[in-house]
Amino acid sequence: MFYFSLFLFFTSFFVSLISTPFLMKIAKKKQLFDVYQGDELKIHKASISYFGGLAMVLSTIVVLVLIGFYQKNFYWQIIGIISGALIIFLLGFWDDLKWKHISKIKPRKKFALLIICSLLSAVFLVVSGTKINFFPRIYFAIILTWAYIFVLINAVNYQDGIDGLAGGLTAISLLGFITLSVFTGNTFSLFFSLILLGSVFGFLVFNFPPAKIFMGDSGAYFLGFILAAMAAVFSKPYNLSSIFGPIFIIGLPIFDGVFTNIRRLLEKKSIFFGDRKHFYDRLYLKNFSVRKTILICYFIQVIFVVIGLLIFNL
Repeated sequence: MFYFSLFLFFTSFFVSLISTPFLMKIAKKKQLFDVYQGDELKIHKASISYFGGLAMVLSTIVVLVLIGFYQKNFYWQIIGIISGALIIFLLGFWDDLKWKHISKIKPRKKFALLIICSLLSAVFLVVSGTKINFFPRIYFAIILTWAYIFVLINAVNYQDGIDGLAGGLTAISLLGFITLSVFTGNTFSLFFSLILLGSVFGFLVFNFPPAKIFMGDSGAYFLGFILAAMAAVFSKPYNLSSIFGPIFIIGLPIFDGVFTNIRRLLEKKSIFFGDRKHFYDRLYLKNFSVRKTILICYFIQVIFVVIGLLIFNL
């Protein structure tokens, strides 16, 4: 199993590593770039592709299909995760194409689509056996799984405001879930986490500052969905440790995301209109460089992950 695990990690890494520059060339040819002119939220000053999320999705699906042939007992879980992930990814990709500029965002329509797509993804996960199982009855499982997906796709998206941050934080969380998988002997979550980690690492080669490609909303939504699915894998009936442990392993995105939404609601602003008041923004505005900012956030994320592992095991 050790060598097969390494095979999964390096396969997803190399597929992501190879497909990312290929997609960058397609974006350049088709002039599909992140729009920064006239958008106060953009801190980059160059035309950069937002196809990074597509590279991560492609590498993840390719290797998940390989597992489906190797481990037949994971077949339905894989189908559920791929189906749910594609729904969320396509919503984000459409968002990238239509609403990437702040002037084009339509909050009510976006809110409705996020609810509907998150709910559909939750149904696919629950039916396939991956669910937030704190309350075992299926309708509670669907509601809780939907809530996790909805919160986390937005939480990861909030962190995608500076080069290398969202991907790096997710990678640290995945290392935490890999550790948890080893502790608990959960083969599926181990394979799943390693595949995602390889995909994220392949993307980060080109996204670490200065970024040559962005993950876009599509990539952020995809990673948020994946973290929700990982949390669901470790959920146990009426077990608070199995809820709070993964929440801390997900770490900074979820805590900063919850704080951001509360702050915006108190300020009577839409949660879908971005601002420059996130935790990483406050560091960056204090004249920390981009790299120092993300390294501080990485360090805090490691602390969250360690706390999460301790909570789960206690």
